[in-house]
Amino acid sequence: MELKQQNWNNFIANHLSNWHGIWTRYSPQGEITESFQSLRGFCANPEQNEITQTNRYQYADGKILEKTWKFDQQSNNLSDGLFHPDNELMRGIFFSSGPAAWITTQLALDSYLAVELFFKQEKLRHSVGIIYDKQGNLFRTANIREDATGFPSQYWSTQLEQLPQRSDSGNWQGTSVTMTRDLNISDPIPTGGPNEFRTELHWGWKDHQVFFLPDGVSISCPDKISLGKSFVIAASWLVTSSQKQQLIVEYDESGAFCSLTLELLESVFEKLSNK
Repeated sequence: MELKQQNWNNFIANHLSNWHGIWTRYSPQGEITESFQSLRGFCANPEQNEITQTNRYQYADGKILEKTWKFDQQSNNLSDGLFHPDNELMRGIFFSSGPAAWITTQLALDSYLAVELFFKQEKLRHSVGIIYDKQGNLFRTANIREDATGFPSQYWSTQLEQLPQRSDSGNWQGTSVTMTRDLNISDPIPTGGPNEFRTELHWGWKDHQVFFLPDGVSISCPDKISLGKSFVIAASWLVTSSQKQQLIVEYDESGAFCSLTLELLESVFEKLSNK
């Protein structure tokens, strides 16, 4: 199967639903700038070669905004991902297990760069948005908690404030797969293990800020990005005390998107204690 066909199929298989949620946006200092209720709905025609996305935002003052986009398999499904009608440099890339990303494919002068990383577990989605301004400074982050079963969610908390820190002790092990810019996906490789201690996104990246969002989600990203210097943007979701999903985006020195890595991890401590 063509790689772009598989990418389209992964989108269809995992994201066609009505996703009820809460969006919360934060300043570069982690302060809440706004929060509102959302509904992101995706539906396909019978042939599943056209997808309609409708976003509905409901604000505390009663204001409602709605936006609709259409994705056509023939014109939007490209060899480097799903083309977004709003931005010629934005692509959607999707893993078969559900996690995904919308990414700006190229850092350009006088242009914003945006990344949205999606975690998925059955009827739950959690995405984090990271946006840089035209000067390459971190502009804002976003926290989008969604539930396909309805609103309010029985899973997500109502907490909006970020946490000052998060304890994530223990060893994690699992598998890692990497998708490159041409949609090739590597074979799974083991990651972590009894002799490799990992803490929540503290991987030694220089000039990174770490944000601890509600419900076990964290972001690690640079304060500033620029051409001539490679950079990494990462996020993590502690699904349960024993399960974690991590997504890592890499850009090269030319500012081009290189790869998206998905890690599915289990706590070694939890596994041993349950034996």
